[in-house]
Amino acid sequence: MEIETLNALHSLAGTLTFREGPGGLPIALITTPDATAAISPYGAHLLSCTLGSQELLFLSQKAIFNQGTPIRGGVPICWPWFGPDPQQRGRSDHGLARTRMWNVVSSALIPDGGCILTLELTDTPETYALWPHRFRLTLTLTVGKTLSMELTTHNLGDIPMELTQALHTYFAVGDISQTVITGLEGYTYADKTDGGTEKIQSGPLCIDAETDRIYPFDGGDIIIHDESLKRTIRITCEGSKTAVVWNPWSRVCEEKNDLSADDYKKMVCIETANTGDEIITLLPAKSHRLRALYVVER
Repeated sequence: MEIETLNALHSLAGTLTFREGPGGLPIALITTPDATAAISPYGAHLLSCTLGSQELLFLSQKAIFNQGTPIRGGVPICWPWFGPDPQQRGRSDHGLARTRMWNVVSSALIPDGGCILTLELTDTPETYALWPHRFRLTLTLTVGKTLSMELTTHNLGDIPMELTQALHTYFAVGDISQTVITGLEGYTYADKTDGGTEKIQSGPLCIDAETDRIYPFDGGDIIIHDESLKRTIRITCEGSKTAVVWNPWSRVCEEKNDLSADDYKKMVCIETANTGDEIITLLPAKSHRLRALYVVER
């Protein structure tokens, strides 16, 4: 959809406007009394969000903005599978949603001054060849005093669908060595840096090496304590049975052409997910909602 058409249909004076972004991709810019945000319809990808005066999200300065390539940072949407192709058919990691153009379907102001933006992705012959299901996938962003992201899957077909998924959120931190994560204490996790060995989180999580962990997690809040930026980020999840924690550390950063060598010091991914053994089975005409609420506290 052209920028002019997006603005004609969905802009909100003083709050929401569309323009051409990096790589010529469209971008929606939201400004409210309490927050700003930038969202690309390519992948329904939240690129930036300030709550108060500080950036919530990490976006790589070397991120690639080309159709067909995932964007490094912000909040990629992993769907309808998380991680490698579960059927080993050569399909791309993390599914098909993050590398397709979504449609903007609605925008609105809410009474507290915030803004709601909804985007959708539906099946096409191309997606059906990759994943043979009829679907409607919507992402609803609410930007204001807090940030809310709701990813809803609708099964429009006549057979059940199985899926895994994640809001692959890259959080900005001032210094990973001064960052502590709480809320996962006592949970078991699969350590993917150690062949998937099952371990127990015995205390608050401090990241000092490459980290890739899948926690079966279905209750409570996860909190990032960022001493360098003097803030905490509270993550509350609904419709999620898994939390994924990832930091690439130095080796992976050096291997990736869309990361700088020291980016691991500036970010941590805590992902609201259903993955591993937590597979969603969705019957015909049924829906599933995955929601994450992010609150910055000082």
